[in-house]
Amino acid sequence: MDDLASAFSGLPYFSPNMMINRSETCATRKLTQCTDFGVSMNDISSKFHRSPADAPDMTRQDFMARKTVVDQIADWCETNADRKPQKVYRNEWAPILYRFEIVKSAAKRERDWGHLLFTDMTISHFLLVMTFPDTCDCGNFSHHDYDALTKYQADRFMSLLVYLNGEWGWGSKPSWVRATYVTPAEGFRVSDDFLDDLDAPAGDKRTPGRPPIFMVTREKFIPTLLPSELEKIDNTVARGRTKGRREGKDGREEAEDTTVSVREQVLGTKEDRPEVGKAWKQANARQCAYCEAPKEAKHLMLCSKCKLVYYCGRECQRMAWPSHKISCRKAQD
Repeated sequence: MDDLASAFSGLPYFSPNMMINRSETCATRKLTQCTDFGVSMNDISSKFHRSPADAPDMTRQDFMARKTVVDQIADWCETNADRKPQKVYRNEWAPILYRFEIVKSAAKRERDWGHLLFTDMTISHFLLVMTFPDTCDCGNFSHHDYDALTKYQADRFMSLLVYLNGEWGWGSKPSWVRATYVTPAEGFRVSDDFLDDLDAPAGDKRTPGRPPIFMVTREKFIPTLLPSELEKIDNTVARGRTKGRREGKDGREEAEDTTVSVREQVLGTKEDRPEVGKAWKQANARQCAYCEAPKEAKHLMLCSKCKLVYYCGRECQRMAWPSHKISCRKAQD
């Protein structure tokens, strides 16, 4: 993407954020592109109109599971477009991410990845659907882990929304994130309640024999972002802004009784991560941004300025710099 951006860098008012990638995995970048260019430009439904062979970034099983959910929700939207009352505009949901990390280079292990994310047209209500394999007795794939991972991703995404809106003046104030998971036992289909019962209070709803539904709101979520992730989020937002300047009220948001730092609202610790089986703790391989060699992150070096791309070493970083410098930004304090 850096190489493509460099080809257009001489154009007036060009920003790296103008390059829309249907296979984008960075949630921060995708959200800023939704407000910059509209939800329809970022709808990834077309990715699932093709063959699994045309999506090499997913296994066939992952592709078919996500396609089932995308098709189900698209059918629901078409059927309920004119139904009253409407909890979201025209009962319309658009899938904008099919596998994501909160910000680029943040997902260190498999548990750090979210799956399908849908938004309404106001970009203030969200549906999060995780797709998992059948449970087993090996200790790695259990409903306990699936519950914990789904709730964790909902809390992390709400933390991101609150930070972007409060610190950077991004979009509308987020309202809620509604999350669940599906497995082969449900035919990879979400329950009717997940789409119909949008007035549910914050918390979790459990129905015997069905995956739980988690409702996370702006007022009730568990903060889970780390200081290093906030720095990467700031730098990502700055890539799409001419001056890279925060637009929030000096990074502070009015609460009911006091003034609370937005950072304080969303900062968590490593201890907040869910305790899950070994399969979800496997380290993710990353690619060198120049030679594309896959390695564990601990064997790569991060760009010291933007903290968003990895390199094998100084030589790869030097060779990549002519292209990378177009998008390498550090947010102003």
